[in-house]
Parts: sequence; structure tokens; C-alpha cells
Amino acid sequence: MPEQTIPNTSSQSLLALDNWLPIVGGIAAGIGAAALMAGENWYLFAPLLLAIPAALLFIRYPFLAVMVWMLVFPFMVEMHGVGPRYIYWLVHRALIPGTFIFLFLRGLFSQRRRSLPFGLPDLFIVLFFLYVLANAFLLSRPRIPSFVHIYDRFLVPFCMYGILRLLAPGRADMLRLAPIAFVSLAVQCGVSFLSWFRPGVLPAYWLTNPGRTTGTLGTPAIYTGVLMVFALLLLPAALESKKWWLRGLLLTSVFLGFFGVFFSFSRGSWVGGVIVLIGLLRLYPSKMLRAAVVVAIVMVLAGSLFLQEEMNWASERLGSQKTAEGRIINFVAGSSLAAARPIFGWGYDNYNLNVARYTQNVGSIWYEKIHSSHNSTLTILAELGLVGLVLSALPALIWLHRSLKIRRQMPQQGFEGWPFLVMLWLCVLNLFAVSSFSDIVSTSNPTGLVFFWMALGLIASLVDPYFERGQLRSQPS
Repeated sequence: MPEQTIPNTSSQSLLALDNWLPIVGGIAAGIGAAALMAGENWYLFAPLLLAIPAALLFIRYPFLAVMVWMLVFPFMVEMHGVGPRYIYWLVHRALIPGTFIFLFLRGLFSQRRRSLPFGLPDLFIVLFFLYVLANAFLLSRPRIPSFVHIYDRFLVPFCMYGILRLLAPGRADMLRLAPIAFVSLAVQCGVSFLSWFRPGVLPAYWLTNPGRTTGTLGTPAIYTGVLMVFALLLLPAALESKKWWLRGLLLTSVFLGFFGVFFSFSRGSWVGGVIVLIGLLRLYPSKMLRAAVVVAIVMVLAGSLFLQEEMNWASERLGSQKTAEGRIINFVAGSSLAAARPIFGWGYDNYNLNVARYTQNVGSIWYEKIHSSHNSTLTILAELGLVGLVLSALPALIWLHRSLKIRRQMPQQGFEGWPFLVMLWLCVLNLFAVSSFSDIVSTSNPTGLVFFWMALGLIASLVDPYFERGQLRSQPS
């Protein structure tokens, strides 16, 4: 165990953010309330009054920020209007960075040793973020939209990673995510089924991808990536449950998530789902084989009795050549674009501005229109060059190397064990797989990126206690 120091009580009391931040917040709220009343904006006084206890709650339990983001953001990210835009600003642009800043400052002024975990993977994340900023400043045109996109697609996901690094959530926190995952799976799959069978009951902003099902997330890749994260967060809770009815309910929800992946009619999502299934088969061979038999029977019955048109459409999607030909065109164009400026790329957010000059027919395949890359790795390579691609990959590769080194030291069950760590890596691999068929880096919806770095942050919180200064400990701290 690491050496502990006895904090100076008076000094700690004086510097602790938990003590003085509510006072500062109360003063600011009082000034704000006075300004609202003076400006006759009295109707805003109640929300401001409610914000004070909410802020105190977040200060006492910062993991609540992660829970709120997971529960709210996936459902409103594609909504239009003033109200959803305010929620976007509050939940995504303010809550997550604000929570990270609070935790960072609290750790900075803490008297405990190692209160700010910072290692080689974290250094590469910082370097990657600084590189993206410099790349956008020097090469991107126009600059201002690029910086806004960097905030949403890089800064906020990195802050989510940092929150989980600083908090190192335990079993109780993971169990608190289970109800959120359960409700989210049910609603996302429910919206997807309605979009297919009763689209008229849904708003237009949840019906933007005809022929696919996307839940509330707009694109099949992000939708199925999020489904797999929720399903794999539920699975350990289901396996730990002592009550048979609760275990059955949670496992049914996990199955619903996998069915939602199939029902997306996206080949990239199917590839990601197969990767997850293979990983689970390695973890739980007998349990997963039994589950696979049950699922296969249900799928055959449902396909033959109720979903004949959907099964035919899935078969047509699987054998379609037109989409595959378009991906070949996109890949060749993106590869040529990347090869033209291999080191630093063309500048962040500049892929679509420059790809037209490299888009051409490939053999007997004729291109009809210019698309995005449909491949996140190719987008990063073309926009940020080899430097950006290497910096973006190094944190995950380092944590993967360290995860493999501690396999035999970890418990074999529970949220602190090796199986859960593997499930988190399956979340990462699934998101990487779907992002190889659909560009989630340049899309206006940053949900997939936040979930990717969230999974990596949970991985880091599990693996880091087994290391000190990059070296393996004899016992975890």
C-alpha cells in the first residue's frame, strides 16, 4: 500500500473546495437573484433557487455528473429548438468540463498523496489535445467553427475521461449506472422499433436515416455503440444479482440491446456486435453458448412469424454491392488525401473541403457523389496526419498493454475483476469497429466519442492502482 500522510486539519479545512465553493456559489446566486428581480425577470428566480441545492449535491457526489450526462444527453442531442439547445449547453458543454475542473482543483489543493493521478497515457492525451488546437489554428479554415467542434468532440470527451480517472468509481457507483442503462436500453430500442413500424408517432429529428434504425442518436454507428456500452454495463449487475427475477429482467434487457444492434440494419454495427459476442464467449463459454441457443431460437421464430420483411431487408443489406462500392471510392479518395500530406494532415475539420480533388472512379466503379470518409481513423489521418493518429492511439494502446500485464492479479468476478475489464475493452473495440464504417469523429453528434473515452476512463481507473510510475506493483493500491 502507498505511504499515507496525515493532513493538517486546519489547512485542509481552509483550502477544501467542498467548504468554500458553496459559500462563493451562494454569494453569486444572491447577486444573480438580485439582478433578476431588479430586471423584472422574476420568473427565472425559481430555477436559480433550485440550482443551489443541485450544485451542492454535485459537489458532494461528483459522479452524479456522469450519471446525468448518460441519462439526458443521448436523448436530446438530435433535438431541435431553443430548449434542447440550452440543455445541450448545460449538460454537455458546462456540466462535464465544470465537474472535471472542480475535481482537478480539489485534488490540487488536497493534502493526500497521489490525489491527482497522472501518467504516460494522460500525458499523451494532453499532448494530443494541444496538437489538435495547434493544427486547427495553423491549418483549419474557418477557425472559429473548428474550435467549437474541438470543444465538443475532444475537450468534453477528455474531461469525461479525466472525471473517471480522478474519481475511480467503485462497485456502488457502477451499480447506480445499472438503472440508467436499463431505462436507456428500453427507450432507445423502443424508439427504434417505432421508427420502423410506427414512424408517424415520432418527431422528424429521430427519423433522419431511412432504412436504418438509430434510436434517438441519428446514426446507426453511434446508436449501436451506445447500446453495447449500456448492455455491457448491465451484464455484470445481472450476473451478480441474487434474485432470479431481477437477473432475468436484466439479462432480457441485455438481449434487447443485442437485438437492437441486429435491427439497426448496419453492417458495421453487425461487425461490432460479433466482436462483442466473441469476447463474451471467451469470458463465459457455457453461459454464452446456452444464451446463443435461446437467442437463435427466438430469432428464427420471430423472423419466420413476425419479421419476415425485416429479415429480407437484412439479407438484402448484407448482399448489397452498391454501398460497398461507395465505401471503396471513399477509402481510395481518403487514402490519396492523407498521402498528399502525411505528417501533419490538411487541418482539423478540413476533410470535406479537400477530398473532392482526390475523388475519382476506381476501376469499373463509378462515383456518383462525394461522401465523407465513413472511417474515423482515415479522417484523423487525413486531417491531423500521422502525428495526430499516433498521439490519439497511444493512450488506448498503453492501457491495453497494462491491462494484459495484470490479468492474473485481478479478481475473477465483480466490477473490480478481470471479466468487467474485458467488457470495457469490448466497448472500446465495438466503438472502434463501428467507427471504421461510419465517421464518428467529424459528425455533429459527439455522443460516441464521449462514450469511447468514458470506457477508457473506467479502464484506467481499474488498471492504474496496479501500477506506480508505470511499473507494476506487487499489490494494488
